[in-house]
Amino acid sequence: MPDTPAVTPAPTDHDDIPARQPLPGIRLIAYRVPDWGIEGSYIRMDHADIHVTYAQVVGRAGQFPAQGVSYGLRTVGGKDVDRWLRGSLNFWLSSDARMADDGVIRYRQTRNHSVVTFVPDKASGVLINRPDEQVTAPAYRVTGPTGVTQLWRGQAVRDAIAKCRRKPPVGWPAGWAHLMPDATVRFEPGGFPWSPEEIYTAEPTDEPASWGPPCAECGYPESEHDPVRLWGRSRTDGTGCACWAHQAQE
Repeated sequence: MPDTPAVTPAPTDHDDIPARQPLPGIRLIAYRVPDWGIEGSYIRMDHADIHVTYAQVVGRAGQFPAQGVSYGLRTVGGKDVDRWLRGSLNFWLSSDARMADDGVIRYRQTRNHSVVTFVPDKASGVLINRPDEQVTAPAYRVTGPTGVTQLWRGQAVRDAIAKCRRKPPVGWPAGWAHLMPDATVRFEPGGFPWSPEEIYTAEPTDEPASWGPPCAECGYPESEHDPVRLWGRSRTDGTGCACWAHQAQE
């Protein structure tokens, strides 16, 4: 599942912000907070709710052009917005980025620059960057690419997301994890660019009365062992524990 969907969301009208006029919303920062602190409220990029896709609106009300993600594109991926904002805020120390209550992000390089506005597509979901806060159900029904559905604990889903978000070796694309508006989680481990998508969907559900005895090798319940397709790697040769979580520890 790519970060930018095939269907472009309908454009949304947003007022342009003249130069030097304050941007609405709470300040976004991507750099280390100095010992003396920062004046006013702020959100670290690591704690911001970044949507999966945005409509990019490049403003004109400034002495200098607005700088945006992939200049000219109407729709941009949340991963690209996140990466671009981090780089811009760290490099252009005079830059300013704000997130409004409706999730709209506005950025400008200096007070005299035009503003680029990122309007979230709420239906696309949110990038999971805080699994402990965003994935909170006690149990999930997890369906893998083969269609097999299993019952996982919330902790097992969070562990899968942690492995998904782990920085991979050079040249090996990282996976992704999205929190959808209905609290469903969608994630994919990554791999070679030409590999087919192997998306797992985790739907919140009630916790069972008992999870059963833990696996003697990995400590995870039997319901979290997938003998058909293990999350991230196949284990069909019958060697070792058939639990995806055990692989994460290797």
